[in-house]
Amino acid sequence: MKDLSISKTKKKKDENPKMSAKKLQQQKKKIEGAALIGIDVAKEADLGECYILESASYAIWESIKSWFDAQIETLKREKEHVEGFAAEVAWVTKGDCYVPYFAKKIQSDRDLPLKLNQWNNVVRWEFKHPMPFIRSREFLWQEGHTTHLTKEEAGAQVRQILDWYADVYQELLAVPVVKGQKTENEKFPGADYTTTIEGFIPATGRGIQAATSHCLGQHFSKMFNITNSWGLTTRSIGVMILTHGDNRGLVIPPRVAEIQVVVIPVGVTVKMTPEAKAALHKQVQDIADDLKSVGVRVETDYREGYSPGWKFNDWELKGIPLRIEFGPKDAEKGVVTTSRRDIDNKDEARGEAKVDEVKEAIPKLLEQIQSDMFNRADKAYREHRVQLTDWKGFVPALNNKSVVLVPHCEGEKCEDQVKEFSAKKDDGDNVAEDAKAPAMGLEGIKQGETKCINPECGNFAKAWVLFGRSTKARNRWIWEG
Repeated sequence: MKDLSISKTKKKKDENPKMSAKKLQQQKKKIEGAALIGIDVAKEADLGECYILESASYAIWESIKSWFDAQIETLKREKEHVEGFAAEVAWVTKGDCYVPYFAKKIQSDRDLPLKLNQWNNVVRWEFKHPMPFIRSREFLWQEGHTTHLTKEEAGAQVRQILDWYADVYQELLAVPVVKGQKTENEKFPGADYTTTIEGFIPATGRGIQAATSHCLGQHFSKMFNITNSWGLTTRSIGVMILTHGDNRGLVIPPRVAEIQVVVIPVGVTVKMTPEAKAALHKQVQDIADDLKSVGVRVETDYREGYSPGWKFNDWELKGIPLRIEFGPKDAEKGVVTTSRRDIDNKDEARGEAKVDEVKEAIPKLLEQIQSDMFNRADKAYREHRVQLTDWKGFVPALNNKSVVLVPHCEGEKCEDQVKEFSAKKDDGDNVAEDAKAPAMGLEGIKQGETKCINPECGNFAKAWVLFGRSTKARNRWIWEG
């Protein structure tokens, strides 16, 4: 674990010493948590909420980038936003190099569609509740922009991107998501509509926006000649950590793990001769080389001065999907002992594979781990999605760490009322802990049959809408992506 430090802040004249100590303790916990997820804390005084991604975490982002780049070809971004968003972004310049580019590139309908994409970092000017990966002053993201001749073509592109984003989470990160469309209150400002994928954090029972794909219609095209916008950020890594992590540390899905397997020699004693030790290490290296030859990302741990148990704990903390142990007794039987990180019960996590079959057995086991991680998380998400038509069960379901699917009239004022009525209150001062409750439309409902869930509304519902308590992120959007 790295020794981390955080920048000092100027003490306010009237600052409460007790409150200050509490905040410092909270800050300390955040820093300690940061060490567990492969990041360091920036020490710049003015950018204390920026984080340095170390190799293990950046490798996950690189895996996402490589996969997504294979799905797309050329796409783009815009920088100008309607009121309500610009305050959160620090602009280096007021201009946008893509404005003249589009003006020159698109001369007629024959130049459409035009699809552009970029990978870059973003700095927020104002924000609250910093949390590594989930919300920080600076983060990495992918954003794309496309122009289309017809709304139908643009709509098809919006859905295609959303499907790819869902695949990033479900196929790579083993994180289940629900696809839907934001309500009018929650859509991107100025967009015709916003589609979204929503995740779920089992430990807190809170929802979290994973990524969004917007159809901007003609609003933005008047300025930039674009109709669609979509983006994915390093928040995806945070969602993965919150979904799979446990009390022993990280649990990384094999498909995105920088190191998929660690091979550790065991059974080395003080009585072992140097020749015997060297022979054991040679066998360990042969096993690692066999795995590398079939594309497995593998590491060996020959560190001196550390017991096998200490090494086990160290690699478990880092979330390495599979540990292989190999000692003299294993050599006699011609097997390796395996231990899966995703299974909490250590006895159930252990298994064996023949040394001469590791090329086939280990890749197969890694795929099984990937599948089991997704299925486990998907089961938890499904068990905490509750469908209701009666308001009486709404707040109890939220308090029971679930998200609720309810009939709603799609009225913006009504939606605000639902959020107000269901906001979780702090036990001490009765102040709402959640500024808003997330809302996302999922599917149609038969018109004129079912009443809106809001007891003070009285109108018929127009759609099933998913509500849930949100993971603290942005103040303005719910389940920000």
